[in-house]
Amino acid sequence: MQSSDRISPWVEAGNIDWSCITSGLKPKRYGKNEVVFYQNCVSDYVYLVKEGRIRLDIYSPSGEEKTLFIADKGTFIGELSPIDGLPNICRATAATDSLVYMIPKAEYLKELHSNIKFATDLLYLFTMKIRSLVDDIKQLSFNDSYYRVCDALAHLVRQYATHTKEGYKLNMKFTHQEMGSLTGLSRVSVSNIISDLTSKGIIRKEQGYVIIKDFDSILNFLNDKK
Repeated sequence: MQSSDRISPWVEAGNIDWSCITSGLKPKRYGKNEVVFYQNCVSDYVYLVKEGRIRLDIYSPSGEEKTLFIADKGTFIGELSPIDGLPNICRATAATDSLVYMIPKAEYLKELHSNIKFATDLLYLFTMKIRSLVDDIKQLSFNDSYYRVCDALAHLVRQYATHTKEGYKLNMKFTHQEMGSLTGLSRVSVSNIISDLTSKGIIRKEQGYVIIKDFDSILNFLNDKK
């Protein structure tokens, strides 16, 4: 499988040991579509994803939605507020059933000020998020709708797929609306692109899961657009 020079919008830091700040804490369970925190609201906690995926969205006054990224295992969310004293800039919603540590802000700041490894690991996570957001701006500015959907599918294959005799089967489900929010497209645009990829035999659905039958075609399309 070829590598990508794009940064995934599915941010994961499961290889980092955060036990210095989670020791003794019991994670809270959030059901799918349950809100962890709201945009422009102040929370008493910083959150760390133990299991599952949390979607970070921003909303316009008219209700338009844009997904910034999806926080996977080992990723902090809401970690800016204790530093700048401002409300959370987005809404966090469980994309799937999730376990999340709720870390009091005071404990988070204490660890940040006293533990150099914690601070360095957190800085690395900040870097991942910034690169993902910059990549998203590039996508919205320079790439067409077909490219954005194919690129998102490529990242899903790399992070959440099992190789089968039919191709790469994604082990997570997504709606066309969710894909649209992530790629900055309408649900209808995503549906049309998915239908086109299906009609060409590149992908197919099985019990709600997408199987990428011809991943090379997607990679070749993305490489030709570079």
